[in-house]
Amino acid sequence: MHFALLFCRFRDHVFSILLFSCGLYCISLKDTFAKPLRNTPATFLVIFSVYVGNYVYKFFQDFLLRKEHPPYKINLLHHFVTVTAYGVLIVYRQNSISGVIGLLFEGSVLVFEFNSLLRLLGVNRNSLFFLCVSTLRLAVTVLLRAICPAVLLVITLWTHSPLSLEYVPLGFFFMNIVFFSMINGWHVKISFESLKKRLLARRLSYYYSRPRANSDSNLNSMELNNINSVAQMLTRTALPVIIPTDANFRLSSPVSNVNTNSDEVSNIAVSRHERTLPQISIIINDMPVSDEPINQV
Repeated sequence: MHFALLFCRFRDHVFSILLFSCGLYCISLKDTFAKPLRNTPATFLVIFSVYVGNYVYKFFQDFLLRKEHPPYKINLLHHFVTVTAYGVLIVYRQNSISGVIGLLFEGSVLVFEFNSLLRLLGVNRNSLFFLCVSTLRLAVTVLLRAICPAVLLVITLWTHSPLSLEYVPLGFFFMNIVFFSMINGWHVKISFESLKKRLLARRLSYYYSRPRANSDSNLNSMELNNINSVAQMLTRTALPVIIPTDANFRLSSPVSNVNTNSDEVSNIAVSRHERTLPQISIIINDMPVSDEPINQV
């Protein structure tokens, strides 16, 4: 199965390069801007037919490898819409500008597939090479899926009216704009998030790969300075804790309201498991011992 995936990636790369080159060739022809909506040249029809055959193959390929591609349903929907849209272009020989724009999309697909191939081969995602590929992917995606389609559509609509198309090609003209605008926006979003993740991973790997000897010494010195400053600012006087020495002092229950300074203590308030505190005549916090009697608390 791993070999099958490698073969599919290689085959997709070859056709992406071929179709993108055909798109550049169509852009260089005068007929692209002279006849963008009607009377599509025969050369364009041949290229569009190859494009349809490519996506018919990819439709069945993704269906057979659906276990290896979790979002295969989205891919199948994209392939179905693409085949249908180009089938209408070929049958009616209209709206060739949309077909040329679709060929240019293959340039970004080429970079996208190359990125997937690197992941399949196990290339380190935190490497500088992978970061450069992610940057190139974002730049090519923005150029070919956002800037170029917008410019070509503006030029076409400036000189020609889409209302000259027949009903079916006219419907697919606007459907292509809406559907592929969503797809292109998704590609730009994914490319941007991928680049952001690679930059964050690169930054974290650089941070944790630095030698920590100097940082540890600096951290210890900062901690010592903080402790000294806090000790100087927060100097508290020691409060004497006096432990009573009266042998009659008993441990009362937590909820009793007994005046421990009185001579008589109610037997009801005294716990059944009573204990007498030992006679200790010292004061905690290193206070000097005195022979004077210690006052009860």
